[in-house]
Amino acid sequence: AFAQKLRGLSWLPIRIFVLALCPLLLALDTQKLLRRSRNRPKRIILVRHGQSAGNVDATRYQTTPDSRMPLTDLGIRQAEVAGQRIRNLIGKESVRFFFSPYTRTLQTLKAILSNFQGMKVYVTSEPRLREQDFGNFQDPVQMEQVYAERTKFGRFYYRFPNGEAGTDVYDRVAEFWSTLYRFMDQPARWRNEQPIENFVVVTHGLLMRIFCMCYFRWTVKEFEQVWNPSNCEAWVLEKMPSGRYQLLGRMGEDGTMQPIRFGADKNQPLLESMTHPQSSREIVPGTP
Repeated sequence: AFAQKLRGLSWLPIRIFVLALCPLLLALDTQKLLRRSRNRPKRIILVRHGQSAGNVDATRYQTTPDSRMPLTDLGIRQAEVAGQRIRNLIGKESVRFFFSPYTRTLQTLKAILSNFQGMKVYVTSEPRLREQDFGNFQDPVQMEQVYAERTKFGRFYYRFPNGEAGTDVYDRVAEFWSTLYRFMDQPARWRNEQPIENFVVVTHGLLMRIFCMCYFRWTVKEFEQVWNPSNCEAWVLEKMPSGRYQLLGRMGEDGTMQPIRFGADKNQPLLESMTHPQSSREIVPGTP
């Protein structure tokens, strides 16, 4: 009897309601995308830490935990110069800094901030931006053997004894991207906080490469052909009209954009697919 009553009902009013609702839902979705695009920062700037004591003398890792490795005097000067370049690029625009809590990245951040005197900035400590874990105290002789083994096995997949593989770092950086999106798309309106115009990520060389690998969907082979950035090298991702980001390159000494070092001779240009985000790549099986 209940089924007969249902068959007797006219579905026409419901269909009309759904058809009338579709344009409204589409308009709301469009507004959401436009608002998201407006809220997202103009740039995401990735900065590697300055020269550390461990970069100069690998034996320091025998007695000093990686997380406590300090900058050298040169490393501090490098960070101050990098901060000046960043300040010249963004001017008086608002900025939020995310930083690895390691000593050398914290010191790098402080030196960068010396160029922002009197300006309100936001800082967020982010443990997921820490260096790849290479184990605990490191014996230089043993580490030479480990690095040789990694070369044979593959840099991305090799797991350090008592440490991480590149895949582990990828997982936590991918998770960090979710946090970045929340900062971008959901500013703290209860504090009347305006969208931030620049994000600066102070981290480590491997993290910079994997950060871009996650976002631009680099293959493992492409990732392994990108050279590690030098101390205090800065890479710039710039927002496109779509609200997504393109990789402009690395900042040169004069502040201009230079190509990121890629390929065996460090002079090959990045593939276009490595500088613009895409969820997949078009291929035609059977063709070159």
